[in-house]
Amino acid sequence: MKKWYSKLSLVMLTAVLMAGVLAACGSNSEKNSENSPSASGSPSKAPSGKKEKLVYYGFSEWVTDPNYAPVFEELKNKFESENPGFEVEFQSDPWGTWETKYKVMFASGNEPDVFIVNNPDFPTFANAGYLLDLDASLGADSFTDFFPGILDMYKWNGKNMALPYTTDARVLWYNKEIFKQAGLDPEKPPATWSELKEYALQISKATNGKVAGFGMDLGLQAFPAESLFTASNGSIIQVDGSGNITPTVNTAEFKDYLQLLTDMKPAYEADYSTLDHHKVGTLFAQQKVAMVIAGTWVTDQNEDLKNATFYGQALVPKFNESAPNGSFGGGFGIGVSAKSKHSKEAVKLAQMLTSVDFNARTMSDVPANNSSLAVSKFATDPAYKIFMDQIKFARQSQPKTLFYKEIDSAVYDSVSKVIINGLSIEDGIKDLENKMNKVISEK
Repeated sequence: MKKWYSKLSLVMLTAVLMAGVLAACGSNSEKNSENSPSASGSPSKAPSGKKEKLVYYGFSEWVTDPNYAPVFEELKNKFESENPGFEVEFQSDPWGTWETKYKVMFASGNEPDVFIVNNPDFPTFANAGYLLDLDASLGADSFTDFFPGILDMYKWNGKNMALPYTTDARVLWYNKEIFKQAGLDPEKPPATWSELKEYALQISKATNGKVAGFGMDLGLQAFPAESLFTASNGSIIQVDGSGNITPTVNTAEFKDYLQLLTDMKPAYEADYSTLDHHKVGTLFAQQKVAMVIAGTWVTDQNEDLKNATFYGQALVPKFNESAPNGSFGGGFGIGVSAKSKHSKEAVKLAQMLTSVDFNARTMSDVPANNSSLAVSKFATDPAYKIFMDQIKFARQSQPKTLFYKEIDSAVYDSVSKVIINGLSIEDGIKDLENKMNKVISEK
C-alpha cells in the first residue's frame, strides 16, 4: 500500500495558454488575495453603497434553460434579500465547453465562488486545493439529509468537500413475458445473486438461446455490472486516515462476484464483450435480452418502451438476503472555491442550491437528498417508483482517490480476462491486485 500525493494537473499547462482569454470569465481576481477571509472567519461586509459579487458557474443546459432560468432568478432574489450588500451572477457554458472551461478557470486563478463539480473531476479538484473544506464552516447536521453513498463521493480524506446536488442509480429491468415463457413468476424478480444466475440460465435454456438471460455490457470498458457489486458489503480498495490505499478484492464478496459473472456467461448475448449499456438497453427494448441493470436511459433512448407493458423493474439483486441494498450512483456536486473572497456567503449560496426550496427545481436530474427528492417530479411519477426506492442506496465501489479511473480500468481488464479468456478467479484476483498496486506506486 502507498499514500497518494499531489500531482500537477495537465490543465495547469492549458491554463498558462488560456489565462488571458479567461480573464473575464471567473469572479474578480482580488478574491485571490492572501488576506481573503476563511469560512470560519467573520462574515464579509460590503463597502457602503457597493455590492459584492458572488459568481455561480454551471452549464447552460440548466442555468439558461427556460424551464429553470426563472427558478435561478428566484433563488438570486431570495439570496440577495437575505444577504444585503451581495449580488449573485450566474455564468454558464454549454456542456461540451463547460467540461473543459471550468477546469481551466480554476487552474488560471479565475475560479467562480460556487460551481457545479463533475463527479469524475472531484478527486483532482480536491487534491489540487480548489475546494473549500465544508466541515470547517457547517455543522454535522448540514449533511444528514443527503444519501450516505452519494455524500461519500464528495469526501476527501474524510472531509466533506462538496454538497451533493444530483444523483442517479441503476435498477433491474426484466421482461415479464419472457419470465412466463421460462416458467418464472413475472411478479417475483430475482432478489439475490444466486436467484439472478438461476433465472438468467433458465431463460436462456427455455428459449433455446434465442433470448439472452442477462445483458452484459463489457463494451463499456468500465467496472462491469458494478451495481451488482455495490449490493454487497464489498469495496475494491480501502483508504486509511493517512491516505494509504490497500486493494481489498481478495474477499468473499469479490470472489463470489467473479463467480457469478462467470457462471452467467451462457446467458449473455453473443456479442456481450463489445456491447455497451446503450446497446444492451436497445436489445432489452427489442426483447432479445430478458434482464438488464440500467438507468432511465433505457426508456429515454427507446421510444417503444415508453408505453410498453411487458417489462417490470426491481431493486438490484443483492449478494445474499442479509446483504445491504446497493446500486451504482453518480451525479454532480456543488463546490465552493477555497479562494472565494466571500466564503461564508458562498457556502450559503451552495446550501440554497441544494435546499428543498430549489434543488429539484433548478435541474432535470434526481436530487441527492431526501427532502428535495420528496418534492421532485420523480416522487409522484409511477415510472420512477423503483428508482426512488433504489437511489437511496446508490454508491460507488471505491472511495474517491486520484487513482479512481485507473483502478476502475484495472477492474475491467481483470474481470474481462476471467470472463472472456477463462482466467481462474484466484489468478484474476492476483492479476487485479498487481494492477492496482502498480497504479498506486507509479503515480
